[in-house]
Amino acid sequence: MVEVPWSLPQRVLAFGDSNTWGFVSDPDTGDPSRLPDTVRWPGILQDVLGSGVQVLVDAIPGRRTDLDADTDLPVVGGVAPSALNGLQHAEAAGLSQSPLDLVIVMLGTNDLAIVPPRPPEAIAQACVDVAEALVRGAAAFTPGRVPQALLVCPPPLGGGGVAGPDLPGWPAVWRASRELAPAVQRVARAAGLHAFDAGSATPTSGPDLVHLDVDDHRRLGSALAERVRRLLPHVPGPSGLSDLSELSER
Repeated sequence: MVEVPWSLPQRVLAFGDSNTWGFVSDPDTGDPSRLPDTVRWPGILQDVLGSGVQVLVDAIPGRRTDLDADTDLPVVGGVAPSALNGLQHAEAAGLSQSPLDLVIVMLGTNDLAIVPPRPPEAIAQACVDVAEALVRGAAAFTPGRVPQALLVCPPPLGGGGVAGPDLPGWPAVWRASRELAPAVQRVARAAGLHAFDAGSATPTSGPDLVHLDVDDHRRLGSALAERVRRLLPHVPGPSGLSDLSELSER
């Protein structure tokens, strides 16, 4: 019998913003709410992968990649703007949740609305920096168990790009959201990390054109489950057998 250097369940950390946290707006009042754990994409991922994997979540609405939040953003709500800086907290999150076998980073949407605009390539590089900090933190206590990293580019913003939320320069932000996935793919490949375009799995169907609805979460979680099976050894596939095939794409 071959002895593996990790124990089951394998541990996956989803590190993200409101679309990982499960933000939704009440259709009648517009008040913010949060989807139940079981219907958010990390919960769907957990359900599809089963007991051989434990999916952990570190997500904050309004979180950016490597910049503090603007002090006038309502989401700050009296907390320090640095609380929404993903990079500042990534190492600690990796340490807190270690041991880890995979970190999934889905950030970038909040960076699209920064004024002046950030180039998609800069946002993508910041996502890499966050992922590498998570890996560094997770490996500090368990150097023999260094997690892999998967960058998930958020789905493009919804709507047609003309009318949208009350955000500065919405049409430009909408267009930039469609340029982010290619940038994430390029930068991740150069850094030796894995990447996944969430827009290939689901649109952004929430009424505010920014957040995922329940069906979007289901589609994304199911699609990511297939990708995670290819990244982690000994995770049973649909047939009940482990998928140990070589990963050919980054």
